[in-house]
Amino acid sequence: MTVRRRLFLLLLPLGLAACSSAVRTPPLVLSDWQALQWRSFVDDKLKGQIELGEVQGGDAQAQGWMRQALAWAWGTPTRDQTVQDALEDQLRTLRLLASAAQTARYRLDVQLLRVEAEGLLLSAQAQAEVVYRLRERGDAGRLIYERRVRSEGQAGWLDHGLASDRQRLAKEAALRSSLALLARDLVSLRV
Repeated sequence: MTVRRRLFLLLLPLGLAACSSAVRTPPLVLSDWQALQWRSFVDDKLKGQIELGEVQGGDAQAQGWMRQALAWAWGTPTRDQTVQDALEDQLRTLRLLASAAQTARYRLDVQLLRVEAEGLLLSAQAQAEVVYRLRERGDAGRLIYERRVRSEGQAGWLDHGLASDRQRLAKEAALRSSLALLARDLVSLRV
C-alpha cells in the first residue's frame, strides 16, 4: 500500500466527520408541555416576581486565532450568556420572570462552578456543578433558596461525528438536567 493511499484512508474518517450535518440539539429549557403542567403548581407569591441576576463562572472567550482554534478542537466553551438566555426563557415559560426589573421581589443568581467534558474518541461525558441562589431584592435580601446541583450528561458518536460537538452536546445535556432540577424546585417552592 502506498503512502498516499494510507494517508487517504487515515484522513477519510476525519473528512466525513467534518462534513456531517449540523446537530439539532434540544433547547436548554423545559418543553412546552412540561411548562404548561408545572405552571399550575407555582406559588402565587412567586408568579412574575423573579428577576434574573448575574450568571458567573463561564469560560472566558479565547483570545487569538490559535487559542480559538484549540478551543474549537477541544470542545466549545460554556458561555455565561448562553446559560442566562436559557434561564430567562425558562423563567418566562414558567411565568416566574418579572415583566420589569423594578417590579421583581426576588432575584435569582447563578454561579457555574464547573462545566467540564471529557472523552474524545467514541463518547463524551460532561459534569456540571451549579449554585442557584434566590433571595429577596435589596442589599441585605433574605436568602430564600440555595442549592448546589451536580449533574451529568453524555453524547455518543452517533450523536455527532466531531469530538468537539460531542463535548458541546454532553455539556448541554448536563446543563439541561441542572436547569430542570432548578425548575422543579422553583415550582414546588413556597414563600
